[in-house]
Amino acid sequence: MAYHLQLNKHHRRTAEAWDPEQDLAAALEQRARFLDKHPQYRSFQHEIDGMLDKAGNAENRIAVLALLIEAKLIELHSRFKQLNRILLSVPA
Repeated sequence: MAYHLQLNKHHRRTAEAWDPEQDLAAALEQRARFLDKHPQYRSFQHEIDGMLDKAGNAENRIAVLALLIEAKLIELHSRFKQLNRILLSVPA
């Protein structure tokens, strides 16, 4: 799912030039477009939103996101190990 992420470089140098509300609105619009194209991820997004709603402050929200990302990385690592075992068992 991460390959759909589009990062926009901003060449603004001052804090006054940054409008967090505008960036948030753009991110939410991008998420809505993604979920429209891939509705199978809506339940996963609702699950994430529920966890973040219970997290409280911004620091806790970042910690929750870090734990979710770490869990997915561990799962991905396990899958890669399985794939590696399969590939190593194939005769050359």
